[in-house]
Amino acid sequence: MDRHFIFRNYWWIALLLGGLAILLAILFGGSDRMGLVASAIAGTLGFCYFVHQQKLAETVLFHQLFTAFNARYDVLNGKLASLIENEALGGVEPLLPLQRGFVVDYFNLCAEEYHYFKLGYIPRNVWRSWCRGMAWHLRQPCIKAVWFVEVKTDSFYGLTYEAILKGAEFSDGPTGPRAKT
Repeated sequence: MDRHFIFRNYWWIALLLGGLAILLAILFGGSDRMGLVASAIAGTLGFCYFVHQQKLAETVLFHQLFTAFNARYDVLNGKLASLIENEALGGVEPLLPLQRGFVVDYFNLCAEEYHYFKLGYIPRNVWRSWCRGMAWHLRQPCIKAVWFVEVKTDSFYGLTYEAILKGAEFSDGPTGPRAKT
């Protein structure tokens, strides 16, 4: 049972555990029965309040992360697009250090997104969408070449090509992706 399960089902959990606590208080509470029932009710309400507040705090954190990641991607997107466009127009020269830096910045952004996904703060559907974008970028030769050099440094919080494809739910690899249905 993880926190997302609790977030989705906290009312049922509270009713079940609170009801059980009240029943036990009534059956075995003796002369303290009413005090124990009141404590069970207070504990149940406290649990609901805590879970609700935690869920709200994590929603706010997700919004902040999502906004920050998208703002950083917006800055990089045009630069990456120009590299890809140049390559499509026949540009085959090695990337300049500044251009390579844009690509590495993109990989660092992807790695940070992966880190927060693994911690459970990025929903799976958002992660899937981001992975599909990563997989598309990694099909571009100028970006792919940098990736396979940089990933050897093991500096991307464990983000691998395989993790990206798994996150995107691609069934047949990077050259002909098909989303699983």
